[in-house]
Amino acid sequence: MSRYRFSTDLGETFTDFVLVDDTGRLSVKKIPITIHDSTQRIVQEIGVFLAENKIEPAVVEALVVGMSVQMPQEMAIDCARDFEKKLMEDGWVTPVRWVTGHGRLLLTEEAAENPESIMSPRIGGLMTGRYFGEQIGQKNLMELRIGGSTSFVSLQTETSSRSMDSLDQSLENQVRSFSLGGNSYIGINENNEPVLRPEHAIPGPGPACFDRGGQYPTLTDADLVMGYLNKDYFLYGSIPLKTDLAKKAIQEYVANPLKISVVEAAMRVSNGVEATIVGQIRELTSTHGAQLESYSLLAFGGAGPVHACEIARQLGIKQVVVPVGAGVSSALGYLLVLAANDPQWEIPPAMQRAGYYNPTNRTGDFYALKGYRSVYYEKDLTPCGCPIYDRAGIRSEDTLSGPAIIEGPESTVVMPEKSHARMDANRNLRIYLR
Repeated sequence: MSRYRFSTDLGETFTDFVLVDDTGRLSVKKIPITIHDSTQRIVQEIGVFLAENKIEPAVVEALVVGMSVQMPQEMAIDCARDFEKKLMEDGWVTPVRWVTGHGRLLLTEEAAENPESIMSPRIGGLMTGRYFGEQIGQKNLMELRIGGSTSFVSLQTETSSRSMDSLDQSLENQVRSFSLGGNSYIGINENNEPVLRPEHAIPGPGPACFDRGGQYPTLTDADLVMGYLNKDYFLYGSIPLKTDLAKKAIQEYVANPLKISVVEAAMRVSNGVEATIVGQIRELTSTHGAQLESYSLLAFGGAGPVHACEIARQLGIKQVVVPVGAGVSSALGYLLVLAANDPQWEIPPAMQRAGYYNPTNRTGDFYALKGYRSVYYEKDLTPCGCPIYDRAGIRSEDTLSGPAIIEGPESTVVMPEKSHARMDANRNLRIYLR
């Protein structure tokens, strides 16, 4: 019988679930509910997730949680205790182990003695980057994660230590985190340029395009207007996106004040986000003397794969890799922390998405093609009819050319012109830029 372990990332704008067994069979889910809303609702959604995978809580042998939220420490511990209590009431038998920022695991009452240690651990993203870097055989890596409210970049070189004891130094010298994400509000700076603000839409109303009462535009709204996002497939289609509401918000708060079109406003936002991240990466790598042309870029998070190719192009990086489970990288990384702390939970060298990946019984070269959509690229205000592919329908060793958009349940990959992609044997999408 398979042994299961479960992890969740309690984020600011989304909550991510990851379930894996000892064969590497991987199931993931992202929900638009946070611990700020209700611990009870999250526990209920975990129950639904396990039921979808035909797993009872009592058979899950390891339960790892990261708290990627901003709240007073006393409140965080109250939420942690309540979360564990409700899980036990729902049939869980294994205790919660909380991930610390330095790669340790604490029981709830141990965490209560040092609440700061479990707040916003960046270690999940770092561990995921290391895992996939080793899998693809690339020693020099730039890891990029763009989530709902924050972004994360880290540098991994062939001289980077793989020891958990060295993580403090890695987190201090080779990692940058900053307030920028899909739910970040768009504003106008002193130079009359649209920019992302540190404030972000909370899960309730969310971006304007969610049609839940949010009136201010966000990066998600801009990406929708640019044609990058599928209005009918956001988070498995659980949130139908309203393009007209995104346009209305951008029109009122950005386009009208600047006397430009909605599309130009959205494009300036996209370009500004990419320029900001490029600047952060150049600043990070300048102290290490890194020659980025020899690096590959690993793209994670819901918005990371949307903007990764253009960021890589500006940096001179020729390969972008979007791994399995890219949209839930922190939660996946917490299971790697578990494996690093407890050898009995070693993670297999490759993981396979449960249910629909590795399509072998298909016919025709265009099985994965879902259709076409108007997409705006770079500074061209004329849309192109861009092919849209279902990531689940691309077989290992299949190739396709850009421009193209590749859609998955938790993240979307935007490929520019003069690029091509190959799905490798481990279901990682490798994009090559010319």
